[in-house]
Amino acid sequence: MGTLRRQFNVLRATARRAWKDGFLVRPPEIEQPRDSAPRDRFLTKAEARKLLEICDTPHVRTFMAQAIYIGARKGSILALTWDRVNWQTGMIDFQEPDKPITAKRRSIVLMTKSLRAELEAARALAIGDYVVHWHGKPVPTGLRWSFSKACTRAGLTWRPTPHHLKHSVASWFAMDRVLIDQAAD
Repeated sequence: MGTLRRQFNVLRATARRAWKDGFLVRPPEIEQPRDSAPRDRFLTKAEARKLLEICDTPHVRTFMAQAIYIGARKGSILALTWDRVNWQTGMIDFQEPDKPITAKRRSIVLMTKSLRAELEAARALAIGDYVVHWHGKPVPTGLRWSFSKACTRAGLTWRPTPHHLKHSVASWFAMDRVLIDQAAD
């Protein structure tokens, strides 16, 4: 529904521009699509554990581990390179050096013990600069097919997306009564 709303806004802006430039007598009246229902479904910790356990492909497992243990965004995880993983301090810097800091704020996070073990295993198999890679090359668009297959093998009764992992981590923080400022960090 978000894509539809964005396209609607572009169409409306284009029509208004055409009207202002004199190509239309008056701007057309286009009814805006209604908002979709909010998503309130998230993975339980048991479902997340099961999802991680069944991942046998290294790049999918590395992606899932980062998404589940620290709740990072898909784009941040896929853009992460090994030079931004600091093994001495246990910190991961998701901010890309060449990109400006935006409102979505790619942060610096502390590795958990479980994530550190996953990343050490991934580092032993690494043949490129990217933490999540396929044959040494970055995975630029995501893991839609692999993620879907993993959900099927895990026996999930619904179809989560990679973004549901981030949403799930935020929900777990809320249930554990972690302060919102701490959860955001």
